[in-house]
Amino acid sequence: MVIVLAPGILGSHAVIYSDAARAWLTGADPWQVGPPLAIFAGPPTMLLPFAPFAFLPHEFTRFGWVGIDLAISIWAIRRLGLPAYWLAFPPLFEAIVLGHPEVLVLGLLVVGRDAKARFAAPMAGLAVLVKPYAALPLLAERRMTALVVAAAATAATILFLPWARFLDELPGIGANLARQNVGDSTYGAPLLMAIAVIALAALGPRRALWLAVPVLWPYAQPIYKVMSIPVMPAVLAVLWALPVPGLTLASVVGLAVLTLIERRRALPPWLERGIRPASKAFERSGGTPAPGATGIAATAMKTSLA
Repeated sequence: MVIVLAPGILGSHAVIYSDAARAWLTGADPWQVGPPLAIFAGPPTMLLPFAPFAFLPHEFTRFGWVGIDLAISIWAIRRLGLPAYWLAFPPLFEAIVLGHPEVLVLGLLVVGRDAKARFAAPMAGLAVLVKPYAALPLLAERRMTALVVAAAATAATILFLPWARFLDELPGIGANLARQNVGDSTYGAPLLMAIAVIALAALGPRRALWLAVPVLWPYAQPIYKVMSIPVMPAVLAVLWALPVPGLTLASVVGLAVLTLIERRRALPPWLERGIRPASKAFERSGGTPAPGATGIAATAMKTSLA
């Protein structure tokens, strides 16, 4: 319905990012590109996926990126063993419609599970070039090779990306991020941040790192939840689908409480299933549970995308 009423929204973020890439390639300022409510504010490395589209017609960029995001989403959902209706998960659906690179991050993180391709696991490190916070799930899965690739690739971009300009304009870029923010991250509210850290800690270090970005990252947008799909329990997905301020944190707190209860006593089967990762691939993957871990705690410690 939104697309019908506002067709200009289709692939609109891809157009902004490709225009920013064109500004970089022509010597202009990428961080002055975009409409007042959506000025480009990403790191310099975020320009790289859009450089091939920098000089192409906007309509090609719009439909091209929407198609790319849709294809990656379908592949990732199937790879994770999730039902097709996960494509309707609002943050993911929004990312597809906007032509947003958040879907690319998800695809790169998931591709590392392919044991048949030796290059796949290190390739996941490229997700950090698109979004720096992709380092957190890589750290959660102890994907050290991928993290080394991420560090080396980022260091290499110092030679040709406009890092100096980015650092000079960082205060203004941060102001744009704050002004354009529509998420409900706890960043900047010490008490809420402390609650978030405690709740995440109750879930164990692995899931904490996967789920931390929407709750703690500065100016996190709802669309940032896409990255967490591989470990997202059904109950959390339902709650994170609702555009209610404060629900991002409240949902994590609720999940932590249910997890602690399940560790000590059995929950009803339907509720126990609801707080486990929805991804069958994530649940089936190997790993070693922490000593004494049971139920959802053991499940959380066993899971891995590596």
